[in-house]
Amino acid sequence: MRSRKLISFGVVSTLALSISAALVANAHAQEKQGTEKEETQKLGEVSVTGSAIRTAPDEVVVPVVTIDAEKIAQSGVATNALELLRKTIPAFAGRSNAGDSNANNNNQNTAGGSQVQLRNLPTLVLINGRRVANSGIGGINGKNFVDIGQIPAQAVDRIEVLADGASSLYGSDAVGGVVNFILKSDYEGVTAGARWGDADGNYSQRSAWLTGGGSFAGVKVVATLSANLSDPLAQDTRSFTSPLYGKTSSIPGAVGGAGYLLNGGLYSPRQNNPVGAGATAGSINDLVNNGTYLKTTPGEIAAGFDISPYQTLLMRQNKLAFTANLSKTLIEDKLEAFGDVEASSGRSFTRWLPVAATGITVPTGVPYNPLTTPFSGVAFTYLPYTHNFYNDVTAYRATAGLRGHFSEDWSWEAAAVYSRSNLEQTQTNLIYKPNLAKAIAGGFDANGNAVAGGAYSKVYGGYSLSGPLVLQPALDPFARAAGVDPASLANLYGNELINASSQLLSFDASVNGKLFHLPADEVEIAMGVSGRRETLSGRADANGRVTDPVTGSTTGNDQQWQGGTFADPFSRSRNIYGAFAELRVPITGKEWNFAGANALDLTLAGREEKYSDAGSSFVPKIGFRWEPFDKQFIVRSSYSKSFSAPSLYAMYGPTDTRQVGAGVIQGVFGANYTAMPFNGEDGNNPSLKPAKSTSKLLGFTVRPNFVPGLSVAVDYSNITLKGFAGGIGFNTILTSINQLGSASPYFANLAIDAFPGQTGATQPFTHPGDLLAFLTSSATGKGDPNQANRLYVIDQFRNLASLTEHSFTVSADYTIPTDHFGTFRLSTAGAVFNKFNFQPLPGGAYIEYAGHTNNAGASGGFGGTLPKYRFYSTLNWSDGNWDVTLGNTYSSAASDTGVNGTSTPEIHVSSYVAWDLRVGYDIHPANDKQIKDIKVAVGMNNIANRMPPLAPRAFVDNNADVATYSPLGRLTYASVEVQF
Repeated sequence: MRSRKLISFGVVSTLALSISAALVANAHAQEKQGTEKEETQKLGEVSVTGSAIRTAPDEVVVPVVTIDAEKIAQSGVATNALELLRKTIPAFAGRSNAGDSNANNNNQNTAGGSQVQLRNLPTLVLINGRRVANSGIGGINGKNFVDIGQIPAQAVDRIEVLADGASSLYGSDAVGGVVNFILKSDYEGVTAGARWGDADGNYSQRSAWLTGGGSFAGVKVVATLSANLSDPLAQDTRSFTSPLYGKTSSIPGAVGGAGYLLNGGLYSPRQNNPVGAGATAGSINDLVNNGTYLKTTPGEIAAGFDISPYQTLLMRQNKLAFTANLSKTLIEDKLEAFGDVEASSGRSFTRWLPVAATGITVPTGVPYNPLTTPFSGVAFTYLPYTHNFYNDVTAYRATAGLRGHFSEDWSWEAAAVYSRSNLEQTQTNLIYKPNLAKAIAGGFDANGNAVAGGAYSKVYGGYSLSGPLVLQPALDPFARAAGVDPASLANLYGNELINASSQLLSFDASVNGKLFHLPADEVEIAMGVSGRRETLSGRADANGRVTDPVTGSTTGNDQQWQGGTFADPFSRSRNIYGAFAELRVPITGKEWNFAGANALDLTLAGREEKYSDAGSSFVPKIGFRWEPFDKQFIVRSSYSKSFSAPSLYAMYGPTDTRQVGAGVIQGVFGANYTAMPFNGEDGNNPSLKPAKSTSKLLGFTVRPNFVPGLSVAVDYSNITLKGFAGGIGFNTILTSINQLGSASPYFANLAIDAFPGQTGATQPFTHPGDLLAFLTSSATGKGDPNQANRLYVIDQFRNLASLTEHSFTVSADYTIPTDHFGTFRLSTAGAVFNKFNFQPLPGGAYIEYAGHTNNAGASGGFGGTLPKYRFYSTLNWSDGNWDVTLGNTYSSAASDTGVNGTSTPEIHVSSYVAWDLRVGYDIHPANDKQIKDIKVAVGMNNIANRMPPLAPRAFVDNNADVATYSPLGRLTYASVEVQF
């Protein structure tokens, strides 16, 4: 297989290079033929996403949707590229289309970045037809995606969306399709604009931008500077998610494993009892009897505690960006230099529930212990200190290239790109674990002298075990906020600092031309080669590391931030080389056709891409475009293969070694067995291979002459993806080994006394039932956590998951010009998901996501909300200076199937309908030589203030999917744009 791929790579590369060399050698020997015909033919021919052959936009085989400046303005979403795409193209559906809605949803960790995926599948993002570095969050095991939030919508001329697999041209990630942001490049003058928007809950949006274009010293430049600001949306400002009870029992005043709660009239037991050395109560029952504590249950505590005042629904986003497109003619009609530059800086903010320390045992005699014995099961958290995230992202990109013509028939292009995305994340108000017991212990007086039961503590300074001991008031861990001395928190709460970076350096070269003439028309070809280097790195500060940076242990100065993100230093690079060829063969056409075959084009393409670490992939594509009679009815179809390479982190990232929650054992073997923790490791896998897909597409476009202005397009997609990288799951590993023994495919993932492969590790569970016998034996288990702690399990990434997707995309556009009442335009775009069947593990059950909503984590696949029917429709009226648009968003009802998509019975999720209205007016100053044009607009999105439909089982943090259905409700906005 490997030799076949290498041969394929060599054949494609050799073909491309040989023909290129021949063209260069013969360029000056060729004579111009049919000049007038060629010039006529070139009219309207451009580079269209989805084909490397320059062609007219309506003659490509693949379905391409274009969102131009007019559609952007009419959508009412003028600054947020993610929300613009989700709204105007309903096929952008599912949990992988998320940005500032990731405010408290950690299984979609984008650090404030915005990810898009067409049909909820891996989708390639391009700027001006070339790749962009992924977000740096991938360096700390965040999502692997291009942050389109770095691309200011004000700098975009149009967005081209290819709804077809395209790895045969572009390489990895183009499974669901391609999104290509085309920056403004043809503009002269200066335009300044501003936009304001407001919604209930102290939410606002502010935007300002400046675009200028012209020629300077022969260099054509179009540049945009933009600033976009949006407030956070607090969770307690929306009724569907506030109050939000039943989420945690680890609250101030909870003790005895949340079996008791401090009386509501007290802020600390010390108000009602002697404490420390003077304590008199012998047990918790004494404190219940004297009214200090109330006997309760964890469920009752959680049911009475509302978390919504402490969390956000939408992140705050502040972004500043600059883009520029440049070009210069070096030799008229022969050679042009071009390039683009983008730089952006952004900060996002979100707030989570305050970090809690649970299971604390307070020793006898410490300052605030009301018992004469150790007090166990204490929970401490300080509610005024919410867990805050500040994500500072800087991104840079520069492209430099040359393009030209060998002859009338042949052109070429070459360019290099450098792209980088840096993340600096600060998590505030984390508990420094080594200081917790010391802060509680007391034992010193105000001068630092050792005194039994003293009201002062000595803790580590500088959040380091090697730091000097610092004197401060002792902490009362039993107290609510009113009873906590802020000075006792000085060295207990601190900030974790995380840095991550992603870089891309790439080069590509291609040629495009006509090989020879067939009776119907010219046979055209495009060929190219490319190379790129991807680099990913990330690190947390010393207290956030998984292993001790000095000893390598997991018990030293490591994982010391309670509630933090643990990540060992990581840095890795890889090289990717590729070559492609695309051929368009006209079977019938303008020069030779017959009834039933007015035009028939066959397209063949193939790409070989070789990774320095993940092997190579050869992906072909074949398609046709057929006009039976004329352009009133066009049929298109394609069959292609694509792939998505595993991320560098999934292959080489540091492992996360930790104690796995006690409930997993009980979840596997039943409630009758004692819940016990064990040692777990989430591991990377250097042997991961690309996930591979097969795509089949069939569609048609109708533009009937008898209904001028009408266009209807329907495309059916059938995609099968196999070998997607994901975790096995500790439950699956334990269940399989207990059932099959050494015959389990995961037998090597479990050992006792050490992780598999380490010194001292053994695997005694060779027979069915051996694992359960170990856990229930009086000699090795039976409720003894120390015995369960002998278990070591590795949940390693593998190419396991697969899915099948069947969907339709539908669009219709009808323009009706009138003589006296202006022009009316009715448009609709829709996505219909017939099937989205996900299989996490080979041989396991399939989970149907179409028509359902879930919130599966990274190992749970491609979940989220996938309504079977989702449409965006507009009615636009324009007359003279007026432009009015009425918009409608519709999502059909779905079923809530829980976090992982498997919960029953299903819960009904209502359908969703929202109406928008925008009114624009174009002012043309009569005699103003400075101002050429003024455009003003006012609008209201979601006029009826519709809130997201409830899905409380799947989205436990918000009660609803706030990515699919915006929680903003009614948004009122106004904008102005002045052209000079």
